[in-house]
Amino acid sequence: MSSVVQVEYVGDLAPYDAEEAALAKAGATLTVVRAPDADALVAAARDADVVWLEWTPHLTRDVLARLPRLGLGVRWGVGYDQFDVAAATELGIAIANAPSYCTEDVAEHAMALILALTRQVVLRDRQGQQGLWRHGPVPQRRLAGSTVGVVGLGRIGGRVARLAAAFGAEVLGYDPVAPAADPAVRRVDLPELLRAADVVTVHVPLTDATRHLFDAEALALLQPHAVLVNTSRGAVVSQDALVEALDAGRIAGAALDVFEREPLPADNPLRGRDNVVLTPHEGANSPQALHDLRREVCAATVEWLRTGWTGAIVNPEVRPHARGLAGVR
Repeated sequence: MSSVVQVEYVGDLAPYDAEEAALAKAGATLTVVRAPDADALVAAARDADVVWLEWTPHLTRDVLARLPRLGLGVRWGVGYDQFDVAAATELGIAIANAPSYCTEDVAEHAMALILALTRQVVLRDRQGQQGLWRHGPVPQRRLAGSTVGVVGLGRIGGRVARLAAAFGAEVLGYDPVAPAADPAVRRVDLPELLRAADVVTVHVPLTDATRHLFDAEALALLQPHAVLVNTSRGAVVSQDALVEALDAGRIAGAALDVFEREPLPADNPLRGRDNVVLTPHEGANSPQALHDLRREVCAATVEWLRTGWTGAIVNPEVRPHARGLAGVR
C-alpha cells in the first residue's frame, strides 16, 4: 500500500471519508497528522509517498531532503510557495496544487474589495454603526469609466478583468507569462499600468520574481487617488512601503486579504485606518470552493498513484527524473 500523509493546519477538514475511500481504491492509505514544526512533519511523513499540506510547516529543502520516499507534494490551494519547488525538482519530487478550485470565489472577493474602496462601503458602515449620518466628505468613485489595472492574468486575474469590464471599467492587464486571450483587456507593461490605473488589483503567485513586486518604487508610480487591492500573497506587496505610501498620501487606499505575516498582529500599522479594508485571508472560502478543493486534491493524488503523473503538477520539468512509484514509472 502507498502512504498519503495529510498535514493539517486548522483541523477543520475532518472527516476524510471520501478521500480515504478514493485512495483505498488506488491502493493507498491516508494518515492525518498535526505537525507544529519541521521535525514533527519529517517524523510523521518519513515513509510517505505523498504529502498533502494545508499551510505549515513549509517543506523547505531541508525537510524535503529528509523524506526519502516522497514522490508527490500537494498543496491544499492554488498557491504553492509553501514548497521549495526548485529543491523538490532537484530531488525528483513532483509538486501539485488545486489550480482552479476557488477562481470564482477569489475573483468575487477582489471585486468586493474594489467596491468597498471605490464606494467607501466599509467606512460608511463604521460611521453608521456609530450613529453618524453622511459624516464628512468621502470621495466615492464610480467604477464604470474608471481604469482597472489587473496584475496577473491567470484564471483569477482573467476572471476579475472580465468582471471589471462588465462594470464598464477600462481594463489594463500586465502578465509576462499568460498569453493574451481576452479582447476586453489591453495589455501594457507594469509601469504604464501603475501610472494609468485608478484601481490596481493583484493576482500573481509568490515567487522570487514577484516578492515585493510592489515596493516603494512601484507604489510611487500610482496616482494619488489610486487604490491597491491584493488577494494573491502578502509578500507580493512590501508592507513597509505600503504603510509609508498611505502615511504620505501617495495613494488613496488599500484593501488586503493577504499579509506578509499571518495572522495579522493586533498592533500591525495597517489596522485602524479609514482608507484600508482588511479581511483575514478568506477570499477563497465558500462551501462550494471547499468541495471543489477536496475533489481536486484527491483526484490529482489518485491520478499520480495510478499513472505516476497528474496534470496538476506545477514543476513538469521534474518528469524525466521523477521518483514516482515502483511499477508506474
